[in-house]
Amino acid sequence: MKPIGYIKSEFTRKKDLPRQSVLNPHNKAFIKIQPEYVQGLKGIKKNQHIVIIFNFHKSNSSPLQTVSWRDNKETGVFNTRSPNRPNGIGLSIVEVIDVSDNCLAFKGVDMLDGTPVLDIKPYSPDLNPNNI
Repeated sequence: MKPIGYIKSEFTRKKDLPRQSVLNPHNKAFIKIQPEYVQGLKGIKKNQHIVIIFNFHKSNSSPLQTVSWRDNKETGVFNTRSPNRPNGIGLSIVEVIDVSDNCLAFKGVDMLDGTPVLDIKPYSPDLNPNNI
């Protein structure tokens, strides 16, 4: 895989990141899309929610068990949203603020500045199996 773009955010240290994008609904960031992928932004609109799939490029350990922040008990990494994962893939649901040229602005950032973006997908609450 190669990045389709990179995050531009105010966060430069992992310890300053919010735990989830939904816990940081007001902070803004951008994805600078690589020129060869700009046409893929067509149709994305302001106020739309999207899923950003990215690489935890600053996480280098991948323990298979970790202590959950919720109950302080040991659990498997696949039962957490820890950035320390075998393949370092993250995802966040964010709200689009603007799309202009090769820049997609959004709010709800929980990614470090320079984070490689692997893909963007539309978010659809209709895909919840309980709504079908």
